[in-house]
Amino acid sequence: MATSKSLINLEPVREQVRAKLLEKYDSTIYMNTSSVDIKVDVKEILEQYIEEKHLEEPKIYITTEAYVKLRKLVDDTTTEIGWYGTVTKMPGLESVFVIDDIIVYPQVVTGATCVQDDDRVFEFELSLSTDQVNRKRFHGHSHVNMGVTPSGVDEQFYQDILTQVDDYFIIMITNKSGNYYTRFYDMHNNILYTSIPVQVMLDDGIALEHWYDDATQDNLKEHTYTPPVKADADKKNFQGSIFDSPYDDYDYDPYESYADRYARYYESTKQEKRKPGRPKKGSRWYD
Repeated sequence: MATSKSLINLEPVREQVRAKLLEKYDSTIYMNTSSVDIKVDVKEILEQYIEEKHLEEPKIYITTEAYVKLRKLVDDTTTEIGWYGTVTKMPGLESVFVIDDIIVYPQVVTGATCVQDDDRVFEFELSLSTDQVNRKRFHGHSHVNMGVTPSGVDEQFYQDILTQVDDYFIIMITNKSGNYYTRFYDMHNNILYTSIPVQVMLDDGIALEHWYDDATQDNLKEHTYTPPVKADADKKNFQGSIFDSPYDDYDYDPYESYADRYARYYESTKQEKRKPGRPKKGSRWYD
């Protein structure tokens, strides 16, 4: 799924939206006597605003250790479960972000919810190092066996988190089927990226996808075979099949069973082996 972009807050384009509303109002022919319902598509306004910023789309990676921890939490927990993660913004690569550790916080869970345990969260925050607090820019949780679309509770939780963030934040919802829903909130530039990919990064700094491409590109060759070719239309005899057998040269009815065809072939080979002058006993010939 391609990454989509929108604004976190429409305040920067307030005047453009107002102008669009007035334009739409002036072109409205029919108006109800008690109300005027006007819908305005501001997609072009948002696209232009984002384009004028000339921003490079963020690239998100997760280390193998963090990824293994994340999948272990999801795959082995029968209820929902949430976690935070520390993120490193790569020096000199302003658009590259690496999730490098997973931190499980106190929470009350059910099969459909995971709610932060407010009675223990203060103690949890105190247990974090200064580095962990400063780099806690990722939150994810499992939807167990359900879809990964955010719920109303999820959306409210994200809004609460964002009140404490002024640079960036990453969110993820996943499930046991390996589906993912991701967002990257660029608070500094007021842009929300949805369905942004998160790539696994190996210890040598190579993305797992790139390693796979390099490892398989020149080393995999698909097996091919010659498909059956109709050699004689009149006799309905097909040659070159992977099912070739010694008796393929014998004429056969296409509706004849495999067993009947083999029996005919077997009888013909017995006739060829028969030795003249030998006695016949019952229905068999003795060699």
